Amino acid sequence: MTRPRINEYKGDTRIVGQKLQVSSNLPAKGGYKMKSLNHKKIGREDFRQQRKAIRAIILGIDHHPRCVATVRSLGRAGIDVIGVDHRAPATRTRSRYIKKKVFISSDTELALKALEDLGRDGGGLLVPTNDQYLALVAKNYDRLSKHFTMATPPWEILQRLMDRPQCYALAREIGIQTPRFFVPHDLGEIRRFITGLDFKDHAYLLKTNVWMSGTANPKTNRYTISAGPDAVSMEERCQEIFSRTGMLPVIEEILPGEADTCIGVSMVVNHNHKPVLWYCIKRIKLYTYLRARAGMHPYELGTNTCCESVHDDEALEAAKRLVERAEFFGLVTVEFRRDSTDGGLKLIKVDPRPVRATSLSTALGLDLPTTLYNVFTDGQVNPSHPYPDGVGWLWLTSYLEAIWDNRSNNSFREEFFALLRNLRRAKAFGILSVHDPLPFWIEVKRLFLPWLKRFLRSVLPPTVIRGLKKAMVPLRLNGL
Repeated sequence: MTRPRINEYKGDTRIVGQKLQVSSNLPAKGGYKMKSLNHKKIGREDFRQQRKAIRAIILGIDHHPRCVATVRSLGRAGIDVIGVDHRAPATRTRSRYIKKKVFISSDTELALKALEDLGRDGGGLLVPTNDQYLALVAKNYDRLSKHFTMATPPWEILQRLMDRPQCYALAREIGIQTPRFFVPHDLGEIRRFITGLDFKDHAYLLKTNVWMSGTANPKTNRYTISAGPDAVSMEERCQEIFSRTGMLPVIEEILPGEADTCIGVSMVVNHNHKPVLWYCIKRIKLYTYLRARAGMHPYELGTNTCCESVHDDEALEAAKRLVERAEFFGLVTVEFRRDSTDGGLKLIKVDPRPVRATSLSTALGLDLPTTLYNVFTDGQVNPSHPYPDGVGWLWLTSYLEAIWDNRSNNSFREEFFALLRNLRRAKAFGILSVHDPLPFWIEVKRLFLPWLKRFLRSVLPPTVIRGLKKAMVPLRLNGL
């Protein structure tokens, strides 16, 4: 019963892809024209065939804005997009721009063998969209580079930015300020360190490594958690993390300040460690998991639901120096925060992959995923061009969910009408797209279906509920 539906979906995808190919070599508004792979003037049909010669292999097609934005960017450019993931189909991205989906094992060796088979079957440009796949590709760079075009550096380079202590040490070497942090070696060292902390005027967080241990907070599935309001809470949480993961967390001081003190610099960096495309963003609204300390808003403890383009020369120059010092190449976002106590710019973290606001780059005419593809497959790309300030990005469903969850701390009515007043500034969205609506409707289903089920059970008789469940079976079989 499911097989005809799947074949029909693939057929629709191919038809959509053919329609998209018609305009694949036209410049986007405010953007640049795609370069052909052989640098010659060729016809439209030959151009399409050459563009499709190198596929884009998206590793990690979870239903997240960074993945959706990457898939859409490459698909609109006429590039064949292959989605790869180890999770169940229900959690994977569905988009008209994904030509094919490949399921791999969660076991590292089996996953690598499946990727090698995919490489022998046509290869492509590997684009990891989350930290787990990023580490997998980097740690097996030599093995995978035999079959794929690589836009991710080897682990000895990538670790310099992904490992927080190494990254901070590297930044301090070149004069970039960082928060205070401590790397413990045993629980006794943690106890001694905690006794000297000032919990009255400062807040702290605990951070685990993505590639070495489990999450710091299993409830939110994040690798960062608040250290707690006092020494006892911090020690208890450190012990819990150690007993569950076998690793001791890094302790980091939280910089005070509101969401708009966060500045992110997104760049595509070539093999010479020089950025070829860049822009800066400022957080506008950040709802945190840490509600007890107002004004303490580390990005790691919150959800970025709204941001806008800005210019910040100090942050841009610091980000350029950092990636050059690390000998990095690929797609990266370097995040800074201005300390509200002294106004100093301090490094918070580095994400060497697409981030949730990646779709903003398309609205600015500085399309990051497609530029990444051009740089590492063709080697030719137009330089970064000026962009306006104040172009907004909004993750609408997450924003609404956040203001509802925080209604006890902030007026839902006031926040909702503030959203409506500022909605016109949003030119890019996390999930919403009229040209690719399925991801948005799946997101709406995720948010409102549990509430709808509770409501229907309260007003409808059991026989009608059973009938509705039977009617929904075909949709569930197809992952809708």
